[in-house]
Amino acid sequence: MEWIEARVTYDSDEIEEAKGIIMNVFHDFGVTNLIIEEQLEKSPLDYYSNESLIFTDDNAVVGHFPNNNYIESKKKVFNEKLEELAEKDEFVFNINYTLLDDLDWKDSWKKYFYTQKVTDKIVIKPTWREYIPESTDEIVIEIDPKMAFGTGTHPTTYLCMRGLEKHLESNKTVLDIGTGSGILMITAEKLGAKKVYGIDIDEDAVRVAKENLILNNVSEQKFKVTKGDLLENFGEEKFDIVVSNILAEIIVDLLDDIKKVMNEKTICIFSGILIEKENIVVEKMEKAGLEVIDIEKEGEWMSIVGRKK
Repeated sequence: MEWIEARVTYDSDEIEEAKGIIMNVFHDFGVTNLIIEEQLEKSPLDYYSNESLIFTDDNAVVGHFPNNNYIESKKKVFNEKLEELAEKDEFVFNINYTLLDDLDWKDSWKKYFYTQKVTDKIVIKPTWREYIPESTDEIVIEIDPKMAFGTGTHPTTYLCMRGLEKHLESNKTVLDIGTGSGILMITAEKLGAKKVYGIDIDEDAVRVAKENLILNNVSEQKFKVTKGDLLENFGEEKFDIVVSNILAEIIVDLLDDIKKVMNEKTICIFSGILIEKENIVVEKMEKAGLEVIDIEKEGEWMSIVGRKK
């Protein structure tokens, strides 16, 4: 298969807001596995190998569309939508399109991903990078997202992982909704969960998640990953922790089903939520019987943690 890489460079007085708007446009077109290029500053939590991190002069969001019969009309509508929002929200942008074959596409995004420390304890290491643990207490998660969403480099993933570190107790069961690459399932198991379950609507994600779990030495007796509908797969089972890193609107739509797989003390960790969408998620969580116990923010993104009342 051939792919069209769309690289949207942008500038604004409100950089984070503009980035969020552009990402949402990609999401509206079904493109969720995005590459974010930023004018970065080194953080003490970042790990830098001999291969130095690429510091760019531009801010950009990069996504990939399949090159099919609809690509020209899709590019036209994509451009028009960005132009409309740029005028409304006062940012400037430029789009470059590049044709990639399947091999180029699979390799193109790898150069952007480096080993990173999410917390003092949790480290995400792409399989193609080298890393020497700084202490025996570190949890090093090896990840190769391949065609699945979830590289571990996005703030929404950090927020979920930090939420798991903070709220997950040993010997609990965990359900990851929209598991993608399986990174949150792996995190939960490494933090002491006795069994981790994952579900995704994408068959490739299910396959990749299983591969990553096995890569990280998670016993096949401790995990289950399935494709399909939440209640079709887990209708009678109850979970101690439910975690989901998806868009706010999808969380709201799923909460009526999610409450049916909660036990009396379930904690839910939701991310993928833009800060301006906080109220709609909190309102629906309260209607579903969840009391908000924790909120964390990272840039324009946030996580909301709730406990069953």
